[in-house]
Amino acid sequence: MPAAAPAIDLSARYDPRRNQKQVEFHSAPETNKLYGGALGGGKTAALVNESIQLLLDYPGNFGLLLRKTWPSFRDTTYPQLVKFLDPRLVADWTHTDKIVTLVNGSKLRYGGIGPGADDWQAFMGGEYGFIALDQAEEFSETEFKMLSTRLRLNLPGIRYRFIMTCNPDPGWLKERFIEKNLSDHRFVPALPTDNLANLPPDYIAKLKDILDENQIKALLEGDWEAVGAPDNVYAYLRVKAAMSRKAEPGLPVEIGVDVARMGDDETDIVLREGLRVSVWDQARGHDLMRTVGEIWRCVSERVVPVWGLRLPKLRIKVDADGLGAGVVDRLREQRREKEELYTQAILEKADPAAAEEAKKAGWRFRIEIVEIPGSGKPPEPLKFKNLRAEIHWSLRELLDDIALPDNRELVSQLISIKYKINSAGQYEILSKDQIKEKLGRSPDLAEAILYALVDIKPIGPVPNIRSLR
Repeated sequence: MPAAAPAIDLSARYDPRRNQKQVEFHSAPETNKLYGGALGGGKTAALVNESIQLLLDYPGNFGLLLRKTWPSFRDTTYPQLVKFLDPRLVADWTHTDKIVTLVNGSKLRYGGIGPGADDWQAFMGGEYGFIALDQAEEFSETEFKMLSTRLRLNLPGIRYRFIMTCNPDPGWLKERFIEKNLSDHRFVPALPTDNLANLPPDYIAKLKDILDENQIKALLEGDWEAVGAPDNVYAYLRVKAAMSRKAEPGLPVEIGVDVARMGDDETDIVLREGLRVSVWDQARGHDLMRTVGEIWRCVSERVVPVWGLRLPKLRIKVDADGLGAGVVDRLREQRREKEELYTQAILEKADPAAAEEAKKAGWRFRIEIVEIPGSGKPPEPLKFKNLRAEIHWSLRELLDDIALPDNRELVSQLISIKYKINSAGQYEILSKDQIKEKLGRSPDLAEAILYALVDIKPIGPVPNIRSLR
């Protein structure tokens, strides 16, 4: 029977509290975890120590730690394994077989998978509790998928893990962990600035002297758009920055609505207050009248109580392509009645003196229903294929100013929106159906935010989209 692992203070060799991104990576409960996205973020240290901890947490565990080739493993990952694996935990280290056995019976197989397209097959005979790939961008998605099938070690209570590190890459990792936002997947971005406690003081400055501009963006700033074809409408780093930005509520106050077109699509209602955006409602299976009701609930429960007499006008903007036209029609039918009801409610709850002054000035709560035909003609047809392309470009220009909700699904949807230059020389955005085919779902939340924010900033010399009024 294997001996219990001795009580050892592992933080003497590795203390993730010096890098909070490493703490986030270690504590994430997902099976598939990806860490990194830049040089110097502590990627290999996090991967090796997560592997050691999994070996200790589950006595009898069997793990696989790999880089693409043995020379790259020997020169980068292996020194980290030697550095962090306390010899007191080791019962046997067979260097020829590249297997470490711990005193609690757990084993770690390590090395390079090999440069050949089919070299992964040499590892398909094992049954593992976890698999760890250092610099996973060097591996193919086929290798990832096939190795995943070997997470089948029969050990009571075990929680399987497939953990990886990477630098920015335009391939399958970006699609799987950022664009698609798949269930049971977690990407933890880490920069050298997150790992300053473990780096030489001049590490970043020296790399800036060596790397070119694109390499700095990719390898120091973690910019996934600095590598590969720049066809994303929205850059990952700018989206994340918008999600971490704080903005006080302001004017104008507007509601954006993307209406579900099919059974598995989602209806999203988004509230924009100045430069701050929040999600009011997300639902599948609602009929059009239920959607109309949710819009009015947003007005009565959020807009009216918060803004009252301070709001000169509320705009409700709805995607009119497809089923959205029915929502627009019903909102317009109810608009005057709602204006009267909300005006009365606001005046009754307002300070008496302010209410009296508002009455004398002829104030009333005004609502404008805006129909947005995404497939319609844009104000600048020489530059954009349709209105949807132009308003997406408007939001792209606004990313450095607005505060978006911190939402992993929204990141996935925005990053999945691509553009191309068509044969007419126009910017053309991938259709929602094309995005849905690639992403597995429609980018409904991103579109609702688009509608909430449209018409607040021109694109260079292009006029605001006043034709929608």
